[in-house]
Amino acid sequence: MELRTALWNLLGFGLFPLWLASGGADWLCHRRTHIERTSGPRESLLHLLLFLEIAIPALLALWLEISASLLVLMAAGVLAHMLTSWWDTAFAQPRRYIAPIEQQVHSWLEMLPLFALIIVVLLHASQLSEPQWQFTAREQPVAPPWRWAVLLGFAIGLAFILEEGWRGLREARRVREQPDPSAVPRP
Repeated sequence: MELRTALWNLLGFGLFPLWLASGGADWLCHRRTHIERTSGPRESLLHLLLFLEIAIPALLALWLEISASLLVLMAAGVLAHMLTSWWDTAFAQPRRYIAPIEQQVHSWLEMLPLFALIIVVLLHASQLSEPQWQFTAREQPVAPPWRWAVLLGFAIGLAFILEEGWRGLREARRVREQPDPSAVPRP
């Protein structure tokens, strides 16, 4: 097998599914710690932001040629993802228990996009020496099986994040509507 093909296979059959599986494991950790009752929908919004920071550049790579501009956008997404991960943990830690397994899952969620970026840069190293700064549509978009697998993977990931946010919003509404036990009833 050619090295270039092997690296693309590593991205598509290895890193991408592993990143999605890590996101699913993180979702399970959040359910176990009842995120909807602790850090609530605000943390879920951070998770949505984390997801979009990786999903948008990856989806653009399905339809755009990999250029220096797209590589910069991908690198910015990975960097933003790392900074938002720090923000997310700093927000969540005082509000809920983050078990060692969840901390390990976070490591995978942070490092896999960086590894993917490194592989994409290696596959398009010519953009480092002779950069093309325009965004151009691919003459042939990524093959349909890959494209549909990536779209389906991202759709499932988004559904999990939205479900988590929905639970948080529903819990926040329940708490708001609950009568205050310390309030004195008026005659």
